[in-house]
This record gives sequence, structure tokens and C-alpha cells, in this order.
Amino acid sequence: MLSIKNIMVKIIKSEYEVLSPWVTLVTHSLDKGDSISHNFHSLCQSDYVSVFTLTSEGNVLLVKQFRPAINGYTLELPGGLIDPSEQPLTAAIRELAEETGHIPTQDLVLLGSLLPDTGRLENKLWGYYAEVKSLLDWKQEPHVELLIVTKQQLKNYINNGEFNHALHIALIGLAIMKGIFSFD
Repeated sequence: MLSIKNIMVKIIKSEYEVLSPWVTLVTHSLDKGDSISHNFHSLCQSDYVSVFTLTSEGNVLLVKQFRPAINGYTLELPGGLIDPSEQPLTAAIRELAEETGHIPTQDLVLLGSLLPDTGRLENKLWGYYAEVKSLLDWKQEPHVELLIVTKQQLKNYINNGEFNHALHIALIGLAIMKGIFSFD
């Protein structure tokens, strides 16, 4: 329960409608201390991972893919959904290899576990940093294009809005704040 200005808010009932294997619509009925029915909707989905990477040459791995939600192509950090009963770290290593053909050269660093949208989504983004090397035998996923960019190119993509995934920019910011990445 939250207490705001001496008003107690609590969920009194939750209903779930599975929309697809990836998304469930949740209706929470809230008691806000009055006689009015308050329903709140959110989406429940699996947690997911994203990996901010550096190659031994100091380049960054990005992926380009079509996203129906925005009807367009995006530049993103490699990542994806965590499979049922899979640990976030395992998913990060798996997704990195699947999408980029690269594997970590040392232990991944957890940048953070972020809440993507506290107003509408009931999941977490697990963000990692990895120094990586290329796999020799890798088959590119269909519809996912690997881009290997310099730090300056990444900075330009962010500044001109081509790389605009807010959570991925947040992960880069966390890497900077933790002292493990710099654009210099």
C-alpha cells in the first residue's frame, strides 16, 4: 500500500487477459478510500535484457530491426526477452550471441535492473556491459542487421535521434557513471 497525503491506496482485485504469448493485459481494481471504482490497466510481459558492448578495437555493437509498434526501423543494443526459468545473465549472453555473433571475453557487468515504464509496464530491463569478441561460426538472425560502430558514430546517432531508445541510452549513461565507458 502507498500512503499519499494520508490516503491509503491498495489493489483489491486483479484480472488477467492473455493477449499473446508475449503480452497480458492486467486490470487492477483500486481502493482509494472513496466509494468510486478505480480501474487501472497495465501490460505484463517477460523481463528482458540489453547488452552494451565494446569490441577489442573499441567499437560498439548495435542491431537494426523493424519494430511494428513504431512502424519503423530502430538502432538498438542487442538483447531480447528472458525465457521462462532463464536467469537474466544467461539470457544476456544468449541474446548477444544470437543477434551479433559475439561472446563476452570476461564476466558481464550488471549496469542495472530498470523499470521501463512504471505507469504501464509490469516488467524489468536487465542491462549489462560486456567486452566482446566475434564467434567464428555465426549465422545472422533473419531481419536483424548487425552494425559495428565507433564511439563517435554512436554519439552522433544519439545526438541526431537515430539511436533513440530511451532505456538503451540510460544503459550507456549508467556505463559512463560507473566509469566503464567514455566517449573519449
